[in-house]
Amino acid sequence: MIDVVAVTRSEDVVVDFLSVLDPGSGREVHLVIADRGAYLKLPAGVPLAGRLAPLADLLQTSGEGAKPFSPGSAADAIALETGDVAATVWTHSPADLRSGRRRWALDLANAVQAPVRHAVGDGHSFQWKTDLDVRLEQPLIDAKLDFVNTHCADLLLLGEEDENALLTRRIHSVERFFDAGREERARLFALTSRTSSDAAIVPDPWEFATSAYEIERLDATAAWVREHLDPAAGRVIEIGACEGALTRRLLTDGYTVDATEPNPIFLARLHENVEGDVRIHPHTFEDLTTTRRLTGSAYLLIEMLYYGQDLTLLDRFPTDRLFVSMDPKVLAHQVWPSTWSVEQELDLVTPRFETVINNRAYLRKPGSRGILLRRR
Repeated sequence: MIDVVAVTRSEDVVVDFLSVLDPGSGREVHLVIADRGAYLKLPAGVPLAGRLAPLADLLQTSGEGAKPFSPGSAADAIALETGDVAATVWTHSPADLRSGRRRWALDLANAVQAPVRHAVGDGHSFQWKTDLDVRLEQPLIDAKLDFVNTHCADLLLLGEEDENALLTRRIHSVERFFDAGREERARLFALTSRTSSDAAIVPDPWEFATSAYEIERLDATAAWVREHLDPAAGRVIEIGACEGALTRRLLTDGYTVDATEPNPIFLARLHENVEGDVRIHPHTFEDLTTTRRLTGSAYLLIEMLYYGQDLTLLDRFPTDRLFVSMDPKVLAHQVWPSTWSVEQELDLVTPRFETVINNRAYLRKPGSRGILLRRR
């Protein structure tokens, strides 16, 4: 049996997979270091110091001229080097908060033929249901700390915003691992993605159709709009409609809707998911303030002002009412243009803990607060 540790950077082996490297397992270990294009074979019986030495050597070189492994080429190398011997591939989590590791691991796991086991890694946004937890004994903890202090000093100087920074939360004394199938991996990746293009790799990435929290939030949002806006008053402009979870509720309530969604995959699903008195557009927030302005009785900006939009552009919307909802903590820091007054503020759904991805993990959902802005 061969354990193959496949990571994006040399230090990842020590940070997340030192227990796999432990010679006490009695197994041959192969190391795939993507950014260096390095494939290392460590025979069974080699002591830990001997297994760490080639990683230290890699870190002491610049890597100039290296040909990095893509997920596909890494999968090919693993198949070639392990041959007919049974192997387990250990790699990053598709929900790791470090985006480069998350994407590479997802693609690798989908390309290899061997069973894959993922490290929780930097997954501190969730609490995880894992399949294997290894509590490191003091000698392994000492070896981990000595390695990063000796060979990764430059990474200790990086700020928290850098995904390569070595922070306390990334240096684990308990290394935790889980197994996942292709669909589950994709959903974990989508749920933790910060861009719509990555989130769109699966339908309904935020579980709007199945999450009790999300259903309550959407129902409360639709009821809030009904409270203030007669369907006969004119078209409602929904910005960032995604796949139409709120759009369908508005149409059921009798509203005529202009739904906008710039992501082409979500846009296609929006076309498939909604029917009725709705017009669908590929416009962005910025489009709607310049060349693609749509006149309506109200604009709905529901859970979408998280991306640094220029709030002064709200003045350009041809409406006198804006329905905005956000995480209450984020909402508290928003500064609205002086041309708008707050008519109402209310909690649509309060924070709660909820399981996600077939109970693979659970997390605190932050709640959603609505604010109705009226043009002065």
